[in-house]
Amino acid sequence: MAENDCAIIEMTEGHQHVVEAFGLSPTRWWNKRQLNARNTWTVPDHLTCLWDDLELITAREDVAHPLFPMRIESLLLTLLADKIKKESLYPHNAVLSPHWSFRKRILTPDMEYDKSPAPEDIIDYVLWYGHCFELETNMIVMKAKSPVPQSWTLLRTMSSIHHARKLAKRDAAIYGVITDGVKWVFMHLTNKSQYTIKVFSWDNERQQIIGQVQNIIDQAVALYKRILPRSSLPTPTVHQSTGYQIRELPVPYNGSDDESGHLTGDNDYDAATIEENDYNTATGPLVW
Repeated sequence: MAENDCAIIEMTEGHQHVVEAFGLSPTRWWNKRQLNARNTWTVPDHLTCLWDDLELITAREDVAHPLFPMRIESLLLTLLADKIKKESLYPHNAVLSPHWSFRKRILTPDMEYDKSPAPEDIIDYVLWYGHCFELETNMIVMKAKSPVPQSWTLLRTMSSIHHARKLAKRDAAIYGVITDGVKWVFMHLTNKSQYTIKVFSWDNERQQIIGQVQNIIDQAVALYKRILPRSSLPTPTVHQSTGYQIRELPVPYNGSDDESGHLTGDNDYDAATIEENDYNTATGPLVW
């Protein structure tokens, strides 16, 4: 089934367009170890109970239940929190440690920052190991009702981050997940713009899913430790040299659901108002 899903993904017009636009190529058959991690994490009892309760109170239908995002968020948050505790990553400024941020979007130089993004352009979760001006994330997660046919949207967003960091001569490897809580599509892009895709089902491959996420979080912590001695950001930053950035979603006026107009004051972060070269280890990365 997973192989069939991968074949469907690679046959979609959106996938083929992204591959061509960013010059991607599939990973060689002998180098597919990026998504073969094994789970070594003991799932806490309270999390097991939550997942079991979700199964108990939701109907087994062909489509994912609206409550299934709880499964996604509980796994992502608990795995990272557990890793931070084990590694004793308790800096004075909490934003220095790896952390999740929510509901972002990638902005390219030719995009209008105050324009409402399409639903498929929303990044639901970003795993940061460093500074937002450096696009220092090694994993993004997107929710979708149909992860397999919509997986090209994940690859497109991953490719934009990969492309920006590659232009700036940074480590450009990145992971991504698109899921409805039942089917999980994992992707990986190497520094050489080669992609790997693997599809797992929560029903019978839960341990593999946990293993992949655990391994990616472990890598984020390792990347964080690598940049920890840094006293200032590289000059120019990825944002300065490429114009790419990961930003908050536009905020509707007066908290309404109408996104035709957006706040541009204190509630809307403007990267141009903050000087990247003012960064130092005392203030640390921005909260994203």
